[in-house]
Amino acid sequence: MQLFLIQLVFVLSWSSGFIGAKLGAETAGAFNLLFWRFLLVTLCLAIVLNRQLGRLTLEKIRYHAVIGFLSQFLYLSCVYVAIQHGLPPGIAAVIAALQPLITAAMTTLEGSERSGARQWVGLVAGFVGVGIVISGQYALPTGSVSIVMYILPLVSALGLSVATIYQRRRALTAARSNEDGLFLPLFVQGGVSLVLFAVCGIVTGDLHVPTQPNVWVSVVWLTVFSTFMAYLTLWALLKRMPATRVATLVYLEPPVTLTWAAWMFGDSIQLSTYLGIVVVAIGVWLASKPGERATRARRAEMEAAGR
Repeated sequence: MQLFLIQLVFVLSWSSGFIGAKLGAETAGAFNLLFWRFLLVTLCLAIVLNRQLGRLTLEKIRYHAVIGFLSQFLYLSCVYVAIQHGLPPGIAAVIAALQPLITAAMTTLEGSERSGARQWVGLVAGFVGVGIVISGQYALPTGSVSIVMYILPLVSALGLSVATIYQRRRALTAARSNEDGLFLPLFVQGGVSLVLFAVCGIVTGDLHVPTQPNVWVSVVWLTVFSTFMAYLTLWALLKRMPATRVATLVYLEPPVTLTWAAWMFGDSIQLSTYLGIVVVAIGVWLASKPGERATRARRAEMEAAGR
């Protein structure tokens, strides 16, 4: 029963980032919301870590700065901007779920792994599934969201895939960083992202102190649930379950986000959306090899703070 509850909280906290973005991004602006979220996260981590910050080396800072740029700044910027401009959170989650397929394709093209016909069929199926979801949205009378907003979550998935490949190539640094636990790497990644969100907020004119209560609810929501709760439940699950089993829980994110957004914001769910999710899930299953499933667990470590 305890394990089930941890799994439930993990899936909900994993999905909560898209919901939190919807709560505050349209009112406060994507970069402004992300700035205040990461300011709160970084301050909390600085207090918790305290003397542990002295364990950081220049090599680790450089390593986590790259990971932070790709898996937090780039990923979140694209998703939040898309949601700010009207893309439903559930649809953003479905599109971003293509990440393992993109990673598989990239590792094949660069020659670090070989993919057979099954993996390529899975890749095509995943993109077909997303196409079904998008076409269903455009069939709606209110389907006026720019196609660019549908592309942005793809850019997020691409950035996360690059981060995953970078992490593989820097296996020695990654192994050393694992000794630092979960929060020290998150502090560096969050700090780098905080600076970049501040710069983007200043350039776009979005950076300001929010006065709307819903924005602060969103900031606290994203800090508590989408960051710390996600990280802590990930840590708890990895102590109780194999990494591959933890990774499979991530596949529940798109349907949970869709259902949650429909209940909370009244987002309509089309039959084509369900069909698209099934096709994407089949594509991910086909494209996933044992090594790729382990990579999904590493993705969980990177993304938990990035939701």
